[in-house]
Amino acid sequence: MSVSQESLDMTKSVQSVEEAPELEYSTVRSDSLAMFGAAIGGAVLGMLLTLLILAIINGGTLNFTGGSNVADLEAHLARVNENVGSVSANVDIVAEQARVIQEELASVEAALSTQLAGQTDDIETINEAMVGLAASRARVDFFLTALSEAMSGINDLGSEGGAASE
Repeated sequence: MSVSQESLDMTKSVQSVEEAPELEYSTVRSDSLAMFGAAIGGAVLGMLLTLLILAIINGGTLNFTGGSNVADLEAHLARVNENVGSVSANVDIVAEQARVIQEELASVEAALSTQLAGQTDDIETINEAMVGLAASRARVDFFLTALSEAMSGINDLGSEGGAASE
């Protein structure tokens, strides 16, 4: 049997309901004091843990001012925002310059294509002139060869006629 069951049996048999036995009353009083002490200890422990967490978050202080930290954070974010804005502007400038360079390259490519086509026509004209020059050279060579043979023939005739007149 437990203590509480014995005390109930004693209450029923010996005393009336209005008077509580002394043993039960003192047991309840010590139990409630222990519970009260445990509650106070838990509250104190919770408060100390909260202060420890605040000290860790605030860098070693127990004060939670936070205003200067928030202002510093906002100032830092404003600087980051300015840097992002300037980087974005620089990227826009570079993109515009790349577009201009691309347009200039397209115009240079078109001009070079035109120049190359003109030079191709000039080369074809020169090749045709070279073919004509080669044909003219062949004709001149043929003429000079015929002239040389004719001169040889005249020289031969002249030397035969001079030998006959003697």
